Amino acid sequence: MNNIISVKNATFAYKTENTFSRGVQNINLNIERGSFVALVGHNGSGKSTLAKLFNGFLIPDEGEVLVKGISTTDEDKIFDIRSAVGMVFQNPDNQMVASIIEDDLAFGPENLGIARDEIRRRVDWALKTVGMYEHRTRTPYKLSGGQKQRVAIAAILAMLPEVLILDESTAMLDPKGRAEVLQTAKKLNQEENMTVILITHYMDEAVDADRVIVMNEGEIVLDGTPKAVFKETKTIKSAGLELPVAIEAANILRAEGYNIPEVLTDEELAEAVWRLK
Repeated sequence: MNNIISVKNATFAYKTENTFSRGVQNINLNIERGSFVALVGHNGSGKSTLAKLFNGFLIPDEGEVLVKGISTTDEDKIFDIRSAVGMVFQNPDNQMVASIIEDDLAFGPENLGIARDEIRRRVDWALKTVGMYEHRTRTPYKLSGGQKQRVAIAAILAMLPEVLILDESTAMLDPKGRAEVLQTAKKLNQEENMTVILITHYMDEAVDADRVIVMNEGEIVLDGTPKAVFKETKTIKSAGLELPVAIEAANILRAEGYNIPEVLTDEELAEAVWRLK
């Protein structure tokens, strides 16, 4: 098993002067290189905390997180870890630093001292990869939400990460924008063999992942393929989540006596219903 991230008995709690709140506790998991993982849970379930442990934004109070075999507690290697694991957050406006798109992408590599010709190559490649090359000389603030988020992804790609974490990156987008970002993530995973970790509370986004990890109250309660995880209806709902629409609809139809096979997507459900004729 070629694991790029390993988490061993990791616990982290948020502490202020007068409060102590649980983030995650006793987490054990491995993320395989080149996989597409959906990390799902309701607000406050610990999924974003876990993601920040993945690249050293947070350091566990107990246990250990390894990225490419390097502990996130190794201060001398934290730059290498954060270069390997890039994160795109919920609001793309908060991640943009320049008034021109291609300048925004160049900012990170320039601060690494990368040669100008190599920066140009990286910027062009990243923008083409997310389908935004033709917009390279525009201001990002005139783009749609989905386009902005694709530019934010491109800015991370220009740093050449091995892992891309999308931390609720579709939460502020309309359905079209969400589809654009998900399509980009799938393309990076399938064509560039990039490890993708999609953090979301939209269950319909998780069905295309290789693996779904469900969190509740700071713990992992389910971990497996989408088909296996979404069979656990009781656990899913006790975690404050809903089943993907197609699976819920298929369950209702079966309860009404219709012979509907297992489905994950709307397309599979539509085909199954059509075959009933």
